[in-house]
This record gives sequence, C-alpha cells and structure tokens, in this order.
Amino acid sequence: MNLLTRSLLAAVDWDEYQRDGHELPPSTVEWIEKNGKPNVNFEFMVLQKAVERSERVRRSEERIRAIQDRHAYEQKRKQMMRDKGMSWNEIRAEFRKKYQSLPRERQKTFLVFLNREYLFPTAELEVITGLKDYQIKYILYKDGGAIDDEGN
Repeated sequence: MNLLTRSLLAAVDWDEYQRDGHELPPSTVEWIEKNGKPNVNFEFMVLQKAVERSERVRRSEERIRAIQDRHAYEQKRKQMMRDKGMSWNEIRAEFRKKYQSLPRERQKTFLVFLNREYLFPTAELEVITGLKDYQIKYILYKDGGAIDDEGN
C-alpha cells in the first residue's frame, strides 16, 4: 500500500516552505497551480488514518495466520498419533530424546525444524527442549522463522 500520495508530498513540501522557507520543487509548484494550496493538517490526518488502517489489517492477518497455524498443528498432531499409534505424550517424549541426543549446535536446528515442519507452538517446544519461552522465541526470531502461534 503506497501511502505517499501526490497531495501528501505537496503538503510536506508546502509545510517545509512555510516553516523553513525551503524552495518548492517545480513539481509541487505545478501541483499547487492545478489544485491550490494543500491542506497540510488534512493530508497528515489522511496519512495517519491510512497508517492506522494498515496496522489493523496487518494485525488481523496475523491473527488469521495464527488460527490457521494452530489448526494445521492440531491436524499434524492427530496425524502423527494415528500414524505411530502412540499417545501425544509418548511422541513428545520421543522428540525430547531426539533433541537431547543431538550436539548443542544441532539442537537449535532441530528446534527450528519442529517449529517450521510441525508448527509446534512455543509451549510445546518448551516441554520438548526444556528452554524458556524467551529463549525459544530468540532462537526462532534469530533464524527468521515463525515465532509462535500468536505471531509474537
């Protein structure tokens, strides 16, 4: 979404001209001749509303993605229990053993794998790895992967 409209740019130039005496660029002079002096306060208000709307849309999309990820995780979890014929606690214990058997540098890779491949939320990763919430989020954030099921 491009928030920089021609009228907003003219308003910025006009505001700088009024406050600091900066010379107006030819494109702004041309715009003012066609449209009149820009209403600086109105243009900034329009920009502020557009930014707020964009932020609401982004948060809404994150919530939708979090719900979709949670459903996908639950489906994968059910499928693993069905395929292995094991309870979730037994499967989780298997992942814990695998995690603990790896060298330290590969443990982080395994944690990222569990988050990306199986969409494990942070709470599950805490149980499997024994790490704290903030440690897991740091590893996932540093790697550029998904953070958790809430988009944090």
